[in-house]
Amino acid sequence: MMFTCNIDSFLENELVQIREFFYDFMAGFTDKSFCKMLGERKEWLPPVYISDEVIVIPEGNGPFDKQLGKSIKKGYSVFIYHEAVKEYCCTFHLENEYESVLSMVLAHEFFHSLHRIWDERAFLQDASPRTGLSMERKHQLTESLADYFAYSWLESNADSDYAKVAQHRKSLWQEYTPANWPYSAALVFVNNPKKFFEILELLKANPSTAYRKLSS
Repeated sequence: MMFTCNIDSFLENELVQIREFFYDFMAGFTDKSFCKMLGERKEWLPPVYISDEVIVIPEGNGPFDKQLGKSIKKGYSVFIYHEAVKEYCCTFHLENEYESVLSMVLAHEFFHSLHRIWDERAFLQDASPRTGLSMERKHQLTESLADYFAYSWLESNADSDYAKVAQHRKSLWQEYTPANWPYSAALVFVNNPKKFFEILELLKANPSTAYRKLSS
């Protein structure tokens, strides 16, 4: 099993590269409040914490029942649950791609953190849309956006391990779409990347419309 990397050092270096990719990836998104936020946070990176905690997802409808990471409001910090990440790798025979899976989780939570900052600055409220939308549908919107960004980050990397993890993630989306796994909605963006930005822009102002566009 290839679980021997220096996690702190690896994540620190990886986070800088993910940030650079984020700015390139979002270059076509011209929302004024978003661009202002990015200008103010050009060199910002979220605090990242490695945790041994194992959080079980109750009554989950996906392929794995542990939480891999989390972005929190306080300090817009990111937590990586590395014991769960190791179990994920073992479950899906990705032991040799451990670093790439860590990177996927980091990219996913990095997106959540910046999305939260943007929404709180622009709309003076929490990043999770609640008005007029069920928690289940809200979860589908936010998680599919973050997972697609993480997938795109992996796909952009020349390392074959990253590509393997990206394709594995995509295969899980496909397999668990019938179960209505929230992350599976990211397939919409694989087929139509333009929709990612359209839904991101709609999400706060009109989450119900954003959900209809995601489902159409």
